Amino acid sequence: MTYYIGVDLGGTNIKAMAIDNSGEILHEMLVKTEADRGSEHVISKMKRMIEQFQEMLAFPIKAVGVTVPGVLGEYNSVVELMPNFPDNQWRGIPLKAKLEACTGLPIFLLNDARAATYGEKMFGATQEFRDFIYIAIGTGVGGGIVSNGELLLGSRGVAGEFGHQVVEPGGLRCGCGNRGCLETVASGPAIATSAIRCIAQGLPTKMRDLVKNDLNKVTTEVVTKAALEGDIAALDILEKAANGLATAIRNSIALLNPEAICFGGGVSESGLLLDLVKNKLSEENILFPEALGSVKIVKSKFDYFAGAIGVAAWARTNFSSKHLIH
Repeated sequence: MTYYIGVDLGGTNIKAMAIDNSGEILHEMLVKTEADRGSEHVISKMKRMIEQFQEMLAFPIKAVGVTVPGVLGEYNSVVELMPNFPDNQWRGIPLKAKLEACTGLPIFLLNDARAATYGEKMFGATQEFRDFIYIAIGTGVGGGIVSNGELLLGSRGVAGEFGHQVVEPGGLRCGCGNRGCLETVASGPAIATSAIRCIAQGLPTKMRDLVKNDLNKVTTEVVTKAALEGDIAALDILEKAANGLATAIRNSIALLNPEAICFGGGVSESGLLLDLVKNKLSEENILFPEALGSVKIVKSKFDYFAGAIGVAAWARTNFSSKHLIH
């Protein structure tokens, strides 16, 4: 019996999971990231989580997969960009080498959304599909593509950056540096910021009462609740997010012709937002009615731990391939 660990590095939490060689989930772990304390502090927390798994598991850990919420360079070993982290502390960090040096284990890095995509492909809601797009809507908007049964990474590992399609040319500045990315209108923070602006401007809205004038309590859930109660301002915010998502999905369908779209991430739990997206897709289904009409919409099976299980499976696949080759 052998084990593989998946460590999912997020802006708020670090989630970790152990799987055995058959893919069975054995243990889960979660700690606060504390990203504001710097990269070395966060790396030491990941090291400690791996050590805790080593202490509790009866058989050896063969390899560890680690997600990075950003862009990797040098053959998936060095952090190039993490838009939602203090970037000056992470840019150029040789994360693979650092973790291998302090754990003594083979480390395999993968973008967080691509890891979640791989988790759904291997064990989740999209096992039956050979061609699908995964969209994660949370703090950011990430994604991944599986084509002919294989996870697409592209020449530099950034294939599937769904949230960085430009849906509003000249729009708000995104963390990636571009303007008008989908992430600036459909992510959790983008939706909350639009709601805060409405309240701060004194517009009539139920959202103000729901948070009792405390702007720190504004969330996507608050916006959704107000919209379901007929609040026009809240519904307009979700309509804008749905417009952006529908545009990006239509673009992706035209390019990739997938069998399914799989939604994950906390914001996707808003049934109202997904209903709005589906309505907009059906309303504007003009150019590719057959392709668009046949695409199935499914929800993530793992959601919160999708990245951890996906990157654990990625470590298992890559370690096994390397072992067989050598």
